[in-house]
Amino acid sequence: MKICILRNEDPDSGNKWLVACQKQGIPADVIDLCAIDALEKIKAGNYKLCLLRPPGTHEVYKSIYDERLYHVVNSLNIPCFPSFFECFIYENKKSLAAFLELSDIKHPKTWIISHYSEVKAFISSTAYPIVVKTSIGATGSGVSVIREPSQAAKYIHQAFKGKGIRKRVGPNKQVGTPKSWLKKALSDPEYLKMKLKKYFRTYGDTQKNFVIFQEYIEHDFEWRLVKIGESYFAYKKFKVGDKASGAKNLGYGNPPLDLMNWIYDIANKYHIHTAAFDVLVGKNGYYMNEIQTIFGHVRDHILEVDGKPGRYLYQDNKWVFEEGMFNSNESYDLRLETALELFEQGRL
Repeated sequence: MKICILRNEDPDSGNKWLVACQKQGIPADVIDLCAIDALEKIKAGNYKLCLLRPPGTHEVYKSIYDERLYHVVNSLNIPCFPSFFECFIYENKKSLAAFLELSDIKHPKTWIISHYSEVKAFISSTAYPIVVKTSIGATGSGVSVIREPSQAAKYIHQAFKGKGIRKRVGPNKQVGTPKSWLKKALSDPEYLKMKLKKYFRTYGDTQKNFVIFQEYIEHDFEWRLVKIGESYFAYKKFKVGDKASGAKNLGYGNPPLDLMNWIYDIANKYHIHTAAFDVLVGKNGYYMNEIQTIFGHVRDHILEVDGKPGRYLYQDNKWVFEEGMFNSNESYDLRLETALELFEQGRL
């Protein structure tokens, strides 16, 4: 079977998929879906399956990737994993908000506003604090909390009349220290060069002429529940400052069964095969905050019950814990196993 890995603008973004394929002895080609000749190569390759690594940092590459992926799926009729839908809502907070609203999935109320007259009226009447987000931006980048109208006025002026809203540029200050960043940079000049290039590109990637406001839900932590095929994982992300996303302040523990059931029902109803679901725990229950088909690892396993790593499976109408290590290669090994099973079952 001919497999194609559709990476993004980052030359290394397909590497973990490639490692997973090599472990299985499966040959795979890697194509940059944002490159000039990407669609020609895909069409000529006669591929039976595409493995995807969509962009999560820059809006322009995200748009190109999603638009071309639509035609890979619908014009070339090539099965893809993750699915087009899973990629379309990944790092696209505008699209995700519409999906959650129209699907009646409980989430923080979100407003995407593209008319300056509307946003001026909004900030004078809304409740504070309120969260502002950029449409794209992983690990908490582009997310902040505004606590008074004067701050909101400056924010919307920057978005509509100024140079636009910028995401975080540089290392995540909630992870690591300046000393550790410097040590890594000096030990690997190529790594430093790659990072500087990425930061420079991020600095120029601004969001203009629309804003995303979101209801502030008071919470101490959020649950991350992960589904990869029939395997489920979970851990807590505790807040550092105002945000849990990107903080990397993690904790293991048995997730509540009602939360597991909620995610299981959503995933099955909307045919979500692989995603991380970030759920805020507020005083009025659970709120879906993010759904991300690609997510990183801080540790080598992402579920631990009573000190034992493993996964949950839903069998005979109940949750069953299976001990073991299932998240090797940042879960790409399990992703590939899932993709091949779904392909063989004709479910992609």
